[in-house]
Amino acid sequence: MKGLHSALFDSEAGFRQALDTAIAAAGHEIRVFDRDLSRMRLEERSRAEALENFLAADREHRLRIVLHDPEAMEQKCPRLLALRRRFSLTLEIRQSPDQLRHLADSFLLADHAHAAVRFHVDHARGRLMLDAAEDVHPFWKRFDDLWEVSLPCLPATRLGL
Repeated sequence: MKGLHSALFDSEAGFRQALDTAIAAAGHEIRVFDRDLSRMRLEERSRAEALENFLAADREHRLRIVLHDPEAMEQKCPRLLALRRRFSLTLEIRQSPDQLRHLADSFLLADHAHAAVRFHVDHARGRLMLDAAEDVHPFWKRFDDLWEVSLPCLPATRLGL
Protein backbone atom coordinates (compact mmCIF):
# COMPACT_ATOMS: atom_id res chain seq x y z
CA MET A 1 0.00 0.00 0.00
CA LYS A 2 1.22 3.47 -0.89
CA GLY A 3 -0.66 5.34 1.86
CA LEU A 4 1.17 7.08 4.65
CA HIS A 5 -1.25 5.69 7.20
CA SER A 6 -3.57 2.73 7.25
CA ALA A 7 -5.18 1.09 10.22
CA LEU A 8 -7.62 -1.76 10.54
CA PHE A 9 -10.51 -1.57 12.98
CA ASP A 10 -12.78 -4.32 14.30
CA SER A 11 -15.21 -2.59 16.64
CA GLU A 12 -18.01 -0.04 16.49
CA ALA A 13 -15.85 2.37 18.48
CA GLY A 14 -12.97 1.81 16.06
CA PHE A 15 -15.27 2.49 13.11
CA ARG A 16 -16.54 5.73 14.60
CA GLN A 17 -12.98 6.83 15.43
CA ALA A 18 -12.03 6.15 11.80
CA LEU A 19 -14.99 8.26 10.67
CA ASP A 20 -13.94 11.10 12.98
CA THR A 21 -10.38 10.93 11.66
CA ALA A 22 -11.48 10.95 8.01
CA ILE A 23 -13.88 13.86 8.59
CA ALA A 24 -11.12 15.84 10.33
CA ALA A 25 -8.81 15.19 7.36
CA ALA A 26 -11.32 16.53 4.81
CA GLY A 27 -10.45 19.76 3.10
CA HIS A 28 -12.82 20.00 0.13
CA GLU A 29 -15.29 17.14 -0.23
CA ILE A 30 -16.78 14.34 1.82
CA ARG A 31 -18.64 11.45 0.24
CA VAL A 32 -20.71 8.95 2.21
CA PHE A 33 -22.25 5.66 1.14
CA ASP A 34 -24.31 3.70 3.65
CA ARG A 35 -27.51 1.77 4.16
CA ASP A 36 -29.14 4.32 6.50
CA LEU A 37 -26.41 6.08 8.54
CA SER A 38 -27.43 4.28 11.74
CA ARG A 39 -24.04 2.58 12.26
CA MET A 40 -22.10 5.69 11.27
CA ARG A 41 -23.87 7.74 13.91
CA LEU A 42 -23.32 10.95 11.98
CA GLU A 43 -26.27 12.31 13.96
CA GLU A 44 -24.26 12.33 17.19
CA ARG A 45 -23.51 15.87 18.28
CA SER A 46 -19.73 15.76 17.80
CA ARG A 47 -19.92 14.28 14.28
CA ALA A 48 -22.79 16.54 13.21
CA GLU A 49 -20.81 19.54 14.48
CA ALA A 50 -17.70 18.37 12.62
CA LEU A 51 -19.73 18.13 9.41
CA GLU A 52 -21.28 21.53 10.06
CA ASN A 53 -17.84 23.08 10.64
CA PHE A 54 -16.56 21.46 7.46
CA LEU A 55 -19.45 22.86 5.37
CA ALA A 56 -19.36 26.29 7.03
CA ALA A 57 -15.61 26.72 6.48
CA ASP A 58 -15.93 27.34 2.74
CA ARG A 59 -18.80 27.68 0.25
CA GLU A 60 -16.93 25.34 -2.07
CA HIS A 61 -16.96 22.43 0.41
CA ARG A 62 -19.24 19.58 -0.60
CA LEU A 63 -20.92 16.73 1.25
CA ARG A 64 -22.57 14.05 -0.88
CA ILE A 65 -24.46 11.13 0.61
CA VAL A 66 -25.93 8.03 -1.06
CA LEU A 67 -28.26 5.93 1.08
CA HIS A 68 -30.29 2.80 0.53
CA ASP A 69 -32.91 3.95 3.07
CA PRO A 70 -33.22 7.74 3.41
CA GLU A 71 -36.43 7.42 5.45
CA ALA A 72 -34.37 6.35 8.47
CA MET A 73 -32.41 9.60 8.20
CA GLU A 74 -35.61 11.58 7.86
CA GLN A 75 -37.07 9.99 11.00
CA LYS A 76 -33.99 9.79 13.24
CA CYS A 77 -31.52 12.49 12.19
CA PRO A 78 -32.80 15.99 12.97
CA ARG A 79 -29.28 17.45 13.17
CA LEU A 80 -28.39 16.18 9.72
CA LEU A 81 -31.71 17.39 8.31
CA ALA A 82 -31.01 20.82 9.79
CA LEU A 83 -27.63 20.76 8.04
CA ARG A 84 -29.40 19.75 4.84
CA ARG A 85 -31.64 22.82 5.11
CA ARG A 86 -28.82 25.19 6.07
CA PHE A 87 -26.39 23.97 3.40
CA SER A 88 -28.89 23.09 0.69
CA LEU A 89 -26.49 24.01 -2.11
CA THR A 90 -23.54 22.01 -0.81
CA LEU A 91 -25.07 18.99 0.96
CA GLU A 92 -26.76 16.59 -1.43
CA ILE A 93 -28.48 13.31 -0.61
CA ARG A 94 -29.47 10.59 -3.05
CA GLN A 95 -31.11 7.20 -2.78
CA SER A 96 -29.58 4.17 -4.44
CA PRO A 97 -31.72 2.31 -6.98
CA ASP A 98 -33.49 -0.91 -6.00
CA GLN A 99 -31.09 -3.11 -7.96
CA LEU A 100 -28.15 -1.89 -5.82
CA ARG A 101 -29.72 -2.30 -2.39
CA HIS A 102 -27.82 -5.56 -1.92
CA LEU A 103 -24.55 -3.62 -1.56
CA ALA A 104 -23.58 -4.06 2.07
CA ASP A 105 -20.39 -2.09 2.57
CA SER A 106 -20.24 1.41 3.96
CA PHE A 107 -17.68 4.19 3.58
CA LEU A 108 -16.85 7.82 4.13
CA LEU A 109 -14.35 9.35 1.71
CA ALA A 110 -12.55 12.68 1.91
CA ASP A 111 -10.67 14.55 -0.81
CA HIS A 112 -9.63 11.58 -2.98
CA ALA A 113 -7.09 10.63 -0.31
CA HIS A 114 -8.73 9.61 2.98
CA ALA A 115 -11.33 6.97 3.80
CA ALA A 116 -13.06 5.05 6.54
CA VAL A 117 -14.30 1.83 4.93
CA ARG A 118 -16.50 -0.71 6.67
CA PHE A 119 -16.34 -3.96 4.75
CA HIS A 120 -19.91 -5.01 5.65
CA VAL A 121 -22.51 -2.87 7.35
CA ASP A 122 -23.40 -5.66 9.81
CA HIS A 123 -19.80 -6.29 10.92
CA ALA A 124 -17.57 -3.68 12.53
CA ARG A 125 -14.47 -4.52 10.53
CA GLY A 126 -12.77 -2.19 8.13
CA ARG A 127 -9.91 0.10 7.35
CA LEU A 128 -8.95 3.71 7.85
CA MET A 129 -6.78 5.16 5.07
CA LEU A 130 -5.06 8.55 5.31
CA ASP A 131 -3.02 10.17 2.56
CA ALA A 132 -3.63 7.07 0.47
CA ALA A 133 -4.99 8.38 -2.83
CA GLU A 134 -4.09 5.24 -4.75
CA ASP A 135 -5.96 3.02 -2.28
CA VAL A 136 -8.92 5.40 -2.01
CA HIS A 137 -9.30 5.82 -5.79
CA PRO A 138 -11.41 2.66 -6.38
CA PHE A 139 -13.85 3.77 -3.68
CA TRP A 140 -14.00 7.31 -5.12
CA LYS A 141 -14.75 5.88 -8.57
CA ARG A 142 -17.34 3.52 -7.12
CA PHE A 143 -19.05 6.45 -5.42
CA ASP A 144 -19.09 8.34 -8.75
CA ASP A 145 -20.85 5.34 -10.31
CA LEU A 146 -23.34 5.09 -7.42
CA TRP A 147 -24.03 8.83 -7.56
CA GLU A 148 -24.81 8.70 -11.27
CA VAL A 149 -27.50 6.03 -10.91
CA SER A 150 -28.99 7.28 -7.63
CA LEU A 151 -31.90 9.70 -7.39
CA PRO A 152 -32.14 12.91 -5.34
CA CYS A 153 -34.15 12.53 -2.16
CA LEU A 154 -34.86 14.38 1.09
CA PRO A 155 -35.34 17.87 -0.34
CA ALA A 156 -33.93 20.71 1.73
CA THR A 157 -37.35 22.32 2.00
CA ARG A 158 -40.84 20.93 2.11
CA LEU A 159 -43.45 22.36 -0.18
CA GLY A 160 -46.92 22.48 1.23
CA LEU A 161 -50.23 24.06 0.52
